[in-house]
Amino acid sequence: MIFSPPTKNPENNLHSVLYKIGECQDCDALNATRRARIELLPQKDIVRRHHYLGGRYENLYVAFESIPEIRVILDLATAQAAHILIRPKKDLRVGWWLNIMCPGDITFVHTHDEEDEILSGVYYIDVPPDSGKLVLIDGERREEICPRAGMFIFFAPEIPHEVTRNESGRSRISVGFNFGPATTP
Repeated sequence: MIFSPPTKNPENNLHSVLYKIGECQDCDALNATRRARIELLPQKDIVRRHHYLGGRYENLYVAFESIPEIRVILDLATAQAAHILIRPKKDLRVGWWLNIMCPGDITFVHTHDEEDEILSGVYYIDVPPDSGKLVLIDGERREEICPRAGMFIFFAPEIPHEVTRNESGRSRISVGFNFGPATTP
């Protein structure tokens, strides 16, 4: 698996960096397997739903055993989070969830700084054309990112963000994650 490490967004002298982008360059086959498994996911495998907004649950927490292929993504994300945060991987824990945006869905403005999160991110499994942009908000500044399958985006948990309407005819599938300090025994 080839992974391009996160790079900074284009910056200038006026604005700080809001996000970093990484990419899994050869994940097409694995993403197809993940997408197929998620599309056939029985309701009983969704162990928790959270953030009921706009008529849908934005976060779907799934039993890990239901999507074992997710381990590769979580391992890559954790390695990159350790690099960004300049911390050993063993000092981080990751929480993750699925986000399935059906045609017409949007994700409302929110942050991820509810507990002890120190980095947030998203990995895109399936991104049909016109299925929504990730919008990061810093005061009056709004940065729109047009995601693509295989892309990782990392950002600070306190940055407000939203996803524009899925105008495609298919669902967009992504994995959200938060990193926090590993708990000590």
